[in-house]
Amino acid sequence: MGGVGERRGIGPVLLWSGLGVLLVAAFLSALGAVQRTFYSPEGFVSAYLSSLASHDLPGALSMPGAAPTPAALKRAGLPTGASTELLRSDLLPAMADIRVASAVDAAGDRRSVTVHLRADGTPISTTFEVRQTGAILGLLPTWEFATTPVGVARITVAHAQTFTVGGHTVYPRAADRSQPASAFTVAADYLVPAPAVYELGHTSTYLKAATVAVQAAPGRVAEVTVDAQPDSAFTAAVQKELNGFLDGCARQQVLQPAGCPFGVVIDDRVQGAPTWTMLRYPVVRLVAGTTAWTMPQTPGTVHLSVTVQSIFDGTVEHRESDEKFDVSLTSVVIRPDGSLDIVVGE
Repeated sequence: MGGVGERRGIGPVLLWSGLGVLLVAAFLSALGAVQRTFYSPEGFVSAYLSSLASHDLPGALSMPGAAPTPAALKRAGLPTGASTELLRSDLLPAMADIRVASAVDAAGDRRSVTVHLRADGTPISTTFEVRQTGAILGLLPTWEFATTPVGVARITVAHAQTFTVGGHTVYPRAADRSQPASAFTVAADYLVPAPAVYELGHTSTYLKAATVAVQAAPGRVAEVTVDAQPDSAFTAAVQKELNGFLDGCARQQVLQPAGCPFGVVIDDRVQGAPTWTMLRYPVVRLVAGTTAWTMPQTPGTVHLSVTVQSIFDGTVEHRESDEKFDVSLTSVVIRPDGSLDIVVGE
């Protein structure tokens, strides 16, 4: 009887031992899941990207090692004077399909985490460097960015003073006051969180630029140029001014209108006042110069009507001739009020 009782007592012990093993296994499994999700290099980077995807830029940049402090920028080899104007949550692209591709050992105590995602539909691959800073209860590692996940966009605006991004107009001279107010091309450095993509452009009264994209990369400088070009309204406005100038020249009843690109020399005596009539105006085609818009030498035709008397035999004849000429514009500047300052070449 005693032996049977002992066998009956073993069952509960084995049951509780099995439950204990299962509980420990469940705990270790849960701990591993928590570690992989929140306390691994992949989890750390994923949390950063999740904040960006939620358009929570302050939250993303508050993560350890993310803030673009002057010291962090210097360590990354980035310009420390870059503008923070583009560090705005409302400028972040829509991020989707975020996936960690790999996490491998890097130099020293660092880990390189490569991610794939789509930003406004554009496929992007970006690599971040992180390092362990400690562990919670000796079990859950904590991490920080070894290099700030912020990059610099070096944005040049050719032939204009501003660029647009996300519905906002940005003035590079506000970020770099060393550029003169009359600068034909301006540029500035802007801090941008990786892996954001920004669509840049320019539209104004007389200028338009094709949209260009710049992608931020951690610890790198990405250069992009917004190339503003004349639109049809600009060309038409300059054409109108040039035509008016030439009409004024044609109203001068002399053989060589003062300050004008056309005229003739006649050795015989002129009787009465010569008259000019514009036949073909030069077609304006603007090109970018060093400091302003210009127009290269462009042909036109004017008609001359004049009566002359020969100094050799005194005969009088009426002369009708089409005179070809060339004219250039050495400077076309858009004033701040939208009017044009045009200098005609000599």
